[in-house]
Amino acid sequence: MVVAARYVNKELLQVFAMVMLILLVVAVGGRFIGFLQDAALGKYSADVLLSIMALRLPGYLQLLLPFSYYIALLLTLGRLFADQEMVVLQGGGMSPGRLLKWLATPTLVIAGLVAWLALEVTPNSHANLAAFVLEQRLNQNFASVAPGTFHSDSQGNRVTYSEEVSEDRRELKRVFIAEKIKGGGDVTLWAEKGSQYVDSDTGSRFLVLENGKRYQGQAGELDYRIVEFRKLIQRLSFEEVAASRAKIESKTTRTLLAAPDAAAQAELHWRLALPLFAIVASLIAVGFARVKPRQGRFARLVPGLGIFMAYYLILIACQNAMREGELPTVLGFWFVHLLFLALALVLLRRMARPVKV
Repeated sequence: MVVAARYVNKELLQVFAMVMLILLVVAVGGRFIGFLQDAALGKYSADVLLSIMALRLPGYLQLLLPFSYYIALLLTLGRLFADQEMVVLQGGGMSPGRLLKWLATPTLVIAGLVAWLALEVTPNSHANLAAFVLEQRLNQNFASVAPGTFHSDSQGNRVTYSEEVSEDRRELKRVFIAEKIKGGGDVTLWAEKGSQYVDSDTGSRFLVLENGKRYQGQAGELDYRIVEFRKLIQRLSFEEVAASRAKIESKTTRTLLAAPDAAAQAELHWRLALPLFAIVASLIAVGFARVKPRQGRFARLVPGLGIFMAYYLILIACQNAMREGELPTVLGFWFVHLLFLALALVLLRRMARPVKV
């Protein structure tokens, strides 16, 4: 039976690695295309896209790991049943309980990785990503400006154009800037040079323009103010330099444990739910993977995915309800896990019965 256990686990891990790789390429590749579009629009500079994707990777993995493992269980066990190999193993004394013992190690490893990602790694990655994106937005007036291209800021209030950009991307030449100001009106600036200055004491950022003109007024009206300048220094708006409000996903698990508000508790329960979700979903996959002799290995894949998605969507609905105060934090998501655990036990008991052809 030791040889059989190694055989089953080897088959399972091979399928899991293949499924995980495919899903990761699809998920990361699709998101990377979105970031490329953002870079083309000037929201980020192209050379930081890999850093952003690396910081987002833990968030993808904590969801892809249980999903990939669930599919791998359905495909691997489904093939063993379809090829009558599972019948041979059952004839040799294998029971559903023994099969679960064989699968316990990889299942607990996957659940442990998901717990580590959800409770520790992903919150830190969210915090680092928020700080990184904020820094990019602070520098986007220069770092992401391509020569000869109009660049719009993240809020759509400012358009920047430069004919040339220095190699260190700290200086613009022959600059055009158009922006809307509060209270109505537009401001247009032309300058030979543009640079950015950071006050070391306050951390405030200033835009420094040299040898240009500033036009201010309302489009369609004659009341325009024109100012020529040799050097114009203006502080970047508060929205551009203020630190973004820390998202709840960026808070550490220890902070969430001490936070009484519903949003923090919803995030905490979500993080705790993910490793349990991986374990219970694995039990469901084992019990649901049995196919009839004339069925193929993929016969249970589509209905199995339906159960998985129902489980996942119910957890998301509970998280939203708890965040809105509609679900008591004491109740949490535990009733959902118990419901699907009961389903898993029913399927496992059904698995031990003879197959009706």
